[in-house]
Amino acid sequence: MSIWSDKHTSITAGVSMASAKKIAMKLLVDKERSRVVYAEADKDFVDILFSFLTLPLGTIVKVLNKQSTLGCMDNLYESVEKLDIRYLQTEACKTMLLHPRSEAAVRCEYLKINIDDTKPRDVYVCKKFCSTQPFLFSSAQNAQCIHCKEKMDMVLTCEEDDSVKLFVKEGVKYVISNDLRVEPATVRHMLYLLQKMDIKDGSVLEEGFMDISEQEILALLKRMLVSEMPLTDLYFHQNDKTDAATRDHVGKKEAAQVLVKTESNQETNSTEGISITLLINKHKNKVLCAEADDNFLNILFTFLTLPLGSLIKILNKNTGTGCVDNLYRSAEDLSLEYIESEQSRSILLSPQLGPFFGCSNNILKLDEINPRYGCYSCFLKNANCDHDVVGTSVMKGLNPKSLQGGTEKGGGYAKGPGKFMVTDDLRVSPLSTISIVSKLDSSFDNVVERKVIIGEIQVLNLLRAAITSKTPLTDVFSPCQNPRNWSRYSLD
Repeated sequence: MSIWSDKHTSITAGVSMASAKKIAMKLLVDKERSRVVYAEADKDFVDILFSFLTLPLGTIVKVLNKQSTLGCMDNLYESVEKLDIRYLQTEACKTMLLHPRSEAAVRCEYLKINIDDTKPRDVYVCKKFCSTQPFLFSSAQNAQCIHCKEKMDMVLTCEEDDSVKLFVKEGVKYVISNDLRVEPATVRHMLYLLQKMDIKDGSVLEEGFMDISEQEILALLKRMLVSEMPLTDLYFHQNDKTDAATRDHVGKKEAAQVLVKTESNQETNSTEGISITLLINKHKNKVLCAEADDNFLNILFTFLTLPLGSLIKILNKNTGTGCVDNLYRSAEDLSLEYIESEQSRSILLSPQLGPFFGCSNNILKLDEINPRYGCYSCFLKNANCDHDVVGTSVMKGLNPKSLQGGTEKGGGYAKGPGKFMVTDDLRVSPLSTISIVSKLDSSFDNVVERKVIIGEIQVLNLLRAAITSKTPLTDVFSPCQNPRNWSRYSLD
């Protein structure tokens, strides 16, 4: 059933008051050392756990209320919130960056507990619902109708699709280790985990029980980004005790950070790639800020739209963030006997962006799903259309980033030709020379300007640093990098 509305309910971070659903979970606890050995759960919980891989990084920041501790991603997200829409291609660009979608968004509506309250079956049309063919809709609110020039802010909700499958099969018990490795429950795997955790005496073990609600799901998501034992943190109520653990873990990640060696990390006269100008405190070997154009901002903004599973794939399962790599490997290794389908696995391991969320300058080689298209009736039913649409009412997606109201993919979020300032911790704002002076926290004689060219390798390095470090520009572009840790990522 389609639902029309003149109002749009705002999307807010945090725990939804409407959600009262709970999932029962049993745990095996080492009471002597106050740690969880493993949890035993059904499909409902494992589907939720795997759904984390489909969440865009911006969505993770949003649902954790900008307290994700995911490197500098909270700062980047907050910068978009504060950025005046004059510096974006369209008003809808801000909506897209603050509420990004992946291809799994509709599928995840069927989770027993869905922490993302984005409504992926909602699309937007203008209040006049202009009848000029084809009927255009936007997946993001506040795009501009190309016919009447009014905002597309009236909601059209498509029907649910009862054929949607989630990720793992019903009727199986799953074991989740303390570091989030998921396996079907077997005696052999139980013994393996006991031996791995060096438990020799069964008297130290006891059963534990938890009722998992939305609040616990959010806490688990946050802990898995920084902790190597998120189940223990959750069970022993260490969800809010993140400061010391986070600082310790971030320190380890920064020490182990792997960068790709490239001559373009140093000064270059190359004209290929995207140019930025760095202000560097040469005495401290610290990047103070970067002066950049809209092309560089589009790279940073793309980080917010990147699904977690795609991030892990791009960084070769070496993100340096908590237990997320283990979760990814579990989805990769589970037999098809336990996965709903290869399509389900693919959505976890290589989740695509939602329609029109990609940028023309696609350095990370991200794929996006095709926008929906079909006759009006099939569109409302959320069904594949095999009708002859010639002469019928056809629904077609509008690119919300397009100033001209185009229906082709591509485009960007940020708007030139003005310059922008990006601080070392990825706070973005329009360029202000006065603001830059305030950041020169030392003698001007210690500050040098350096131009660098950003290509594929630098973007990969910057992406990894953005999720693990509080100083990603310094980590990637400082003249004093340690060549012993250089190795190569792959986008293939």
